[in-house]
Amino acid sequence: MSAAAKTLHPDEKYKAGSLGTKMATFGIGAGVLLLLASYVAGRLADDGLRRFQYGFLTAWMFVLTIAIGSLFFVLIHHLTRARWSTVLRRIAECVSLTFPALAIAGAIGIIMPMWLGNHELYFWDWFGAHKAELHLHNHHLEGKLSWLNPSFFTLRFFFYMAVYSGIAMTFARASRKQDESGDPAISERLRILAGPAMLIFSITTVFVGFDMMMSLAPNWYSTIYSVNMFGGCMIATYAFLSLLTRAIQKSGRLTHSVTVEHYHDMGKLLFGFVFFWAYTAFSQFMLIWYANIPEETVFFRYRWWTDWQTVALLLIICQWAVPYVALLSRWSKRVLPVFMGICVWLLLFHYVDMYWNVMPNMTWGPSHELAKAGGPLTGDLALHQWKFAISDVLSFVGMVALFLGAIGRQLRGNLVPVKDPMLGPSLAFENY
Repeated sequence: MSAAAKTLHPDEKYKAGSLGTKMATFGIGAGVLLLLASYVAGRLADDGLRRFQYGFLTAWMFVLTIAIGSLFFVLIHHLTRARWSTVLRRIAECVSLTFPALAIAGAIGIIMPMWLGNHELYFWDWFGAHKAELHLHNHHLEGKLSWLNPSFFTLRFFFYMAVYSGIAMTFARASRKQDESGDPAISERLRILAGPAMLIFSITTVFVGFDMMMSLAPNWYSTIYSVNMFGGCMIATYAFLSLLTRAIQKSGRLTHSVTVEHYHDMGKLLFGFVFFWAYTAFSQFMLIWYANIPEETVFFRYRWWTDWQTVALLLIICQWAVPYVALLSRWSKRVLPVFMGICVWLLLFHYVDMYWNVMPNMTWGPSHELAKAGGPLTGDLALHQWKFAISDVLSFVGMVALFLGAIGRQLRGNLVPVKDPMLGPSLAFENY
């Protein structure tokens, strides 16, 4: 890294201007319309409202993981006193400030149906509601109902969103305050605060993975599940931040501040987390395989010996092998059209990863015998077929549009921390 320091280029456009307003207007409008269309398409599908709910959860988790990863980007930047990432930090702060909007979306699409009498998303919710009247028994699940019940689940959901939102707002507000005061002590206070914030963030992220996705199949469990989810978070985050930053540059802003050197470092981190994701995914598989405990092996049994095998192979090849080889080269991270293509590729397959984790759990329902047999990942393998519906596509595109709109609402004022003490070294950053 270069020891030199630079100042902002005199011709640099670092104010958001009307960019955020345009993003917010288009994104929120398009997102709401597309999600409504997804709801209608889901109701018309064979699986009814349950199809929409699972597609909505998949899309919501896709954007939530990017927000989680962006918050980690901000925290690790302060914790390590990073210099190179200073010019990118404000954009990551804006992405992390979307948690309140995501909380509202999740409350409407996930929590509210549960309280309105629809119990078709989480099997434990349906089981708890009908256990007494249908005389159901599931010794694996019954002991977990004190944790997996609508009241406590709702409380935890809002607690997680409040924790994320509180941390994101604390760091973003202090960063913007430094733009006005220029006080270098703010950077030191944020560095100290980043330590306990990182611990709280980590514990929260573990339980978000367990509650929002792993509990879809409540008879199954894996202690490494949220670690693997975090690996996917960071793949999606570095890819998304690279694309968002490049799009901002295409609007004529930050053209001098963010250089190919910064994209190169984003590419190196992307390369590292592609391997980390593959390592944790393989570790989960290996531990489950050699232990050979039926309660654990069902996760892979119903994803490998069914139609879902095709999706599993796609993830191995396209989420790991192809980008791993593509990012080995120094030049693939420095030739920006190539690097942007890799980022789009990885974001697409991060969604496929979320889809592969969520959707195989859908093959059950209150009118289906699989419910009485134990819920998701039970029964005849032939009944677990991979089906892709138009409502899934609409949910994905609609949620991404809504997410971009929420980011647009935060894109205001300076797009870089103009009085951060480390801005000069960041502007002068070079890879050797």
